[in-house]
Amino acid sequence: MSTIKLLTKGFKSLYLYKKNKNILLVVVVVLFCLSFVFIEPIKSIGLNIINTNESENVDKKWGRITYLSKNYSIEESSLITNTLTSLIDQSDYTDSEVQNVYEDEQGLMIMQSNALLAQTNPVTFISQKDRTDSLTHVVQEGDTISNIAASFGITLNTLLWANDLTSLSIIRPGDELLILPVTGILHRIKNNETISSIAKYYDAESENIIAFNNLPADGDIQIGQKIIVPDGKMPAPVKPRTIKTTRTYVTGDGTGKSRSFPYGQCTWYVAQKTYVPWSGHAKSWLANSRAYGFKTGTTPQAGAIISLTGSSWLSRTYGHVGYVESVNGNWVTFSEMNHLGWAIKSIRTINKNSSSILGYIY
Repeated sequence: MSTIKLLTKGFKSLYLYKKNKNILLVVVVVLFCLSFVFIEPIKSIGLNIINTNESENVDKKWGRITYLSKNYSIEESSLITNTLTSLIDQSDYTDSEVQNVYEDEQGLMIMQSNALLAQTNPVTFISQKDRTDSLTHVVQEGDTISNIAASFGITLNTLLWANDLTSLSIIRPGDELLILPVTGILHRIKNNETISSIAKYYDAESENIIAFNNLPADGDIQIGQKIIVPDGKMPAPVKPRTIKTTRTYVTGDGTGKSRSFPYGQCTWYVAQKTYVPWSGHAKSWLANSRAYGFKTGTTPQAGAIISLTGSSWLSRTYGHVGYVESVNGNWVTFSEMNHLGWAIKSIRTINKNSSSILGYIY
């Protein structure tokens, strides 16, 4: 009896083994089929990802997108694949459309290897196409003189010279700057000037001036005409100079006509050189002269009275004045008294943009 039970138990075990084996086989087949579902998207990603350490560039005629490879999860890989597919599968662009798409893509960048984000910093594109005419640039917030010059492909000096500025000048949003088409000088023709003399003055070539400005071959020019001097340079500035003289007594157009001032002072000297009907310290001359109907301003002019301030206690307290002898470009030459010492006449040459100049009386 026990033998029969043992055989029965053995057949039953064999049946369960075969049954479980069939189930295991079914599971293996199902898993094998499912593997193709996961492998297929990974194959498409494999076309774009070489390995975990290399970067791959996806090029199309409308531009380029570059991303860094890494160990991607299925979710990350799917996101990259969908993004690239939606971008690459577009076609039939006209040239203008291609350019627009490309320019739009310049405002995008890849972050975290799986996202396209717009850049926050605005970019100003300035055409580098050759120009022959000057243009006006309105200063924007954050602009600097050097950055503006670089943006338009001209030298810093070219921008400064064209706008009568110095390296110390300050520009503010809303200011308008003249932008020359090339590095060089903007020159207004004066009496008796020729192309040859202008070229020599600015250390430039006559042929280049004629060609750039489309002038007649003989270089015929008219007074008041504006021309561009390509690669021209401003002459070296006149060195500031001071001429010292001994104590002296001077006379001029104001002698015997002007208000009386103490001898040896700057006010006395200027009152001898030109007519001064008002009184007061030099510091008050700009306001006092306007009260008498005289014009004042900031443009230097020969024969005008120059009002200045200085670093000394005496100059800061009482001011200082001089008589403008001549103006040469950015340089103003004036005579004065009591700058080097009481009753001593001297001559100075300073830059017209000097911060020590308060104004002029005409």
